[in-house]
Amino acid sequence: MSIGAAAEFFREYGRYQRERDKLLGAANAAEEQRQENIRLRELLELKEKTDMSFTVCRVIGREPTNWLSCIILDKGRNAGIELNQPVLKYAGLAGKVIEVFPESAKVLLISDVNSRVVAIVQRTRQEGLLEGMGGGMCRLKYLSLDAEIELGDAVVTAGGGGVYPKGLLVGHIESVRVDRGGLYKSCIVRPSAALRSLEEVLCLKSVSVTAAF
Repeated sequence: MSIGAAAEFFREYGRYQRERDKLLGAANAAEEQRQENIRLRELLELKEKTDMSFTVCRVIGREPTNWLSCIILDKGRNAGIELNQPVLKYAGLAGKVIEVFPESAKVLLISDVNSRVVAIVQRTRQEGLLEGMGGGMCRLKYLSLDAEIELGDAVVTAGGGGVYPKGLLVGHIESVRVDRGGLYKSCIVRPSAALRSLEEVLCLKSVSVTAAF
């Protein structure tokens, strides 16, 4: 192959590579848009299924010192976000607002070790205290020894306390044990909301009604 032919070949090859990269970029952007539309449609369906008032927010970051347990939202005081507002994903409860700024807010996820939620086993109405364990998991504590618990049982908020309305889905029981000392049962609960991959969430404005899902 002559020098001129080789040069032309590499020019064509470069053009091909650039065109391919452009097409791949467009396809990737289209797929990201499709996935976002699915997530937003789920959130809108949740809004339509309840008579609660929500603000849709995007997750724009995570707390650097608490990477898996706190998220940062793209809306704050100027959009009506307030302290202690429950934060939901379509699948269930994600956490609550703990700091509010004019244009952003910080959310403590239910898996954080500082999180506390009074919750009940939906099927049997046994009440306990849900605490974050870190790593995206929770523990439901202080259940009575005679509490009837089955793997897979749904756990929901108990209501009261002015933060979480009654009946918000929290997660499902993965294991049960008797605590040290033999006074109570506790359960490992996997949150229904995928806390490690939150991208859009709903901030609940009104907590005076019972959830309808």
